[in-house]
Amino acid sequence: MSDWNSFLLTQGAAPDSQGNVDMPHKAPTPDRTYMMPLQQQGLLALDGIDAGKFLQGQVTCDVRELENHSTRLGAQCNIKGRMLLCFRALQTGSQQILLRMHRDMVATGLGSFGKYSVFFKVKLSDASTDYRCIGIAGARAQQVVAEVFNLEIAANDSWQASGENLIIRINDSQFECWLSAAQAEQVWEKLAVYCETAGQNLWTLLNIQAGIGDITPLTFETFTPQGINFQWVNGINFRKGCYTGQEIVARLHYRGNLKRHMYRFEFAFNGTLPSPGSELHNSEGKAVGELVIAAQKTDMTGELLASVVDDQCQDLFLPHNPQKLSPLPLPYAIPTADKAD
Repeated sequence: MSDWNSFLLTQGAAPDSQGNVDMPHKAPTPDRTYMMPLQQQGLLALDGIDAGKFLQGQVTCDVRELENHSTRLGAQCNIKGRMLLCFRALQTGSQQILLRMHRDMVATGLGSFGKYSVFFKVKLSDASTDYRCIGIAGARAQQVVAEVFNLEIAANDSWQASGENLIIRINDSQFECWLSAAQAEQVWEKLAVYCETAGQNLWTLLNIQAGIGDITPLTFETFTPQGINFQWVNGINFRKGCYTGQEIVARLHYRGNLKRHMYRFEFAFNGTLPSPGSELHNSEGKAVGELVIAAQKTDMTGELLASVVDDQCQDLFLPHNPQKLSPLPLPYAIPTADKAD
């Protein structure tokens, strides 16, 4: 067990059935502020003078936009435009870019990026052990960041450094922190003065409510970027130039008539979260979509994002769950199926 996991156990965390360490589930309360270890997150580092040039030809976002302390969501696709992985990118300096992604996708990224990196002056590495990812969310998130890190970050999707710690403002009530491994325990204890602890489930729930999907090993090469609405969370730049899968992604945008998008639903929670990639069925038993991510909300309910055929969103069911899914709003509008994106 890592030193970080051992530390979290002393802070109230517990191992689950797979041996993963996490804080207990808490249903969020609007007037409270929470901190949570993001144990499912890992970091892939690109180091070298060609880091930006190399990545620009590989991913859906415009890497040039990482300058001036901006971050971007993005994806790496195969030649058919299907997502191999997705990430949040942050450029620490002229010769380093970090990609935060699902921890189990870091090895995939090292392999898929590594096929092309030999032609550039760039080194790829797993930087997951160099940082401890945590989230801060809630009513006083901005005040907590100002107090603990002495930072005021004004713009969404921008970041600032506090010593060796990298602090990202997602929005005014949600901050993602990549803490130096050497400082993480000390920072956690400072945050504990202001925040309640919660598990990663809460962070996933916030992402669901924000309409931000993720790729896990179970959904590798399943979705196009538009299939999980990356065009509406600034995860695709259609003017940046070529990258693997760009022709398909661009065709869907400019010429295609997309009939599948990602939607948010509430479901009856029966004690076990449905797995990413699970098929959603209509009332006739036909598979019409796949689950992207899911999270528990209360003892009785959960929320999920699913990529679904647009005209099949009203009567949907999860496998082994007889209760119909209830549609929930997203923070952005989804065009009707008869309109191009």
